Amino acid sequence: MIVSLNGKLIKKEPTSAIIDVSGVGYQCHISTNTYDSLPNPGEMVQILTYFHVTENNQELFGFYKETERDLFKMLISVSGIGPKTGISLVSAVSPDDFKRRLIAGEVAMLTSLPGIGPKTARRIIVELKDKFVKLAEDDLPIEESGEVIVSAKEAYDALVTLGFHPQSIRNILRDLTNENSKLSTEDLIKKALTKLR
Repeated sequence: MIVSLNGKLIKKEPTSAIIDVSGVGYQCHISTNTYDSLPNPGEMVQILTYFHVTENNQELFGFYKETERDLFKMLISVSGIGPKTGISLVSAVSPDDFKRRLIAGEVAMLTSLPGIGPKTARRIIVELKDKFVKLAEDDLPIEESGEVIVSAKEAYDALVTLGFHPQSIRNILRDLTNENSKLSTEDLIKKALTKLR
């Protein structure tokens, strides 16, 4: 299993990149987000990969960030979504934005993405929503009992809906609840907004 490549970037295009690793050139299918993050040809680069093997083909998919590769792997685990559709999806939307659409169960917004019809959108929501909600809650502050602080969860959901970056929200809410674990949802939102703007 090839999980990453570290070498010289020979060529890059919006949908593919060629990386020379010790004299061997590897071609990877990439997303536009990864393309934007790659250095100029001739420079050294390290990218994460997913090696897709079928009976008739072997393909490498490259990702600059772990979150993007994780999203890709989740997407292709859904019946009816192959790697080509998966890479198109991670090109069309950021992992955080996709997570937000999925948790909200927004079928219409998912169908606006390339290669996704209403049936596939509903299948994605059914199969992946719980995983994304779990990932979001894992990063929220917790009480000694291990339960997610209700006010922090409610504040997180409200701030995500307003369009703020999930990781920034989590960091700020964690700091605020460490300072005072008794803050109400409304107070957390107000205080977080002053730090997010």
